Amino acid sequence: MEYITVLLPFLGAGFMSAVISRFTGVAISMLLVPTILYMGATPAETVAFMLTFVLYNNFTVETQDVRMSAKDLVFFPGWRLIIPVILSLVIGLVLPYVGVGIFIFCFILELAAALYYRIPVEQRPTVASVVYYSLAAMVACIAGVLLFPFIPAPYFFIVVGVAILAVTAFAWYAGKHRDAFRGSWGTIWTALAFVLGFVGIEASSYNKGLRRSFATGFDGVLSIVMAMGAFAGMMLYFAMYNEFSMPSLIAAIGSAIGIRFFGVYEFSRGGSFSYVAIALAVLAVLCLYLVAPEPVGFTAVQQVFDQQVVTPR
Repeated sequence: MEYITVLLPFLGAGFMSAVISRFTGVAISMLLVPTILYMGATPAETVAFMLTFVLYNNFTVETQDVRMSAKDLVFFPGWRLIIPVILSLVIGLVLPYVGVGIFIFCFILELAAALYYRIPVEQRPTVASVVYYSLAAMVACIAGVLLFPFIPAPYFFIVVGVAILAVTAFAWYAGKHRDAFRGSWGTIWTALAFVLGFVGIEASSYNKGLRRSFATGFDGVLSIVMAMGAFAGMMLYFAMYNEFSMPSLIAAIGSAIGIRFFGVYEFSRGGSFSYVAIALAVLAVLCLYLVAPEPVGFTAVQQVFDQQVVTPR
């Protein structure tokens, strides 16, 4: 019962963030990061939380209408599906995090392949470009994870607010100027993986609401590129701190429930960005600055999970 009590708020936070995002268009991370900071999250807990959340949440969003059977898989079709399963189990006996990482990586590959072949041939980016952007996102996110410890914990919420406003301003500008960033569109979005690893803010969903005057197949694979970045950042965090964010997994389940019931926001076809999303992002930052949350950590969660089970004699 204690586990349910301490984890239920995270389930609710994930669910409500997904529902609010569904009807306003604001990025889920811009609601969820301030929420967990209100709950006392430290910078390390915030980054670990969002890396894990983004990884699972992107899976949820992108598999809304994707049905994959074993025979349709690209890398491990049919009976070959047991290869990553067995490999993950065997390695997981010695290095649990590495075993889980291998399984997640194989899943990302199959999901990326499924989404890639759904893109019209004339709009499909080259495999080399997808690999390039994925590797670039992984490097950018890793850089963020390596650098966030240098942010003084009491001022972390201020940096989060600046990041939210900066990403929102970029989305607004790109929505107003549909020909802007023609030569660097993919590079800019890939570079934003640094913000995910640095403060936990991720807004790849905005890309679907910014109609450009030029065609780019990169848009169809952006969520997977960001998932690859989150995966690299998450594995590095595991290696550095040997910790897994259970609250994040619970929040991802709550978000998945909200998405399954209500779907995701459909941006305007006209190309202008959602002013409601902008207003809500600004409001989230104002509330964050007014509250100025203390980074005390998820103390209740830590106490429950650190309890030792005492067996009666």
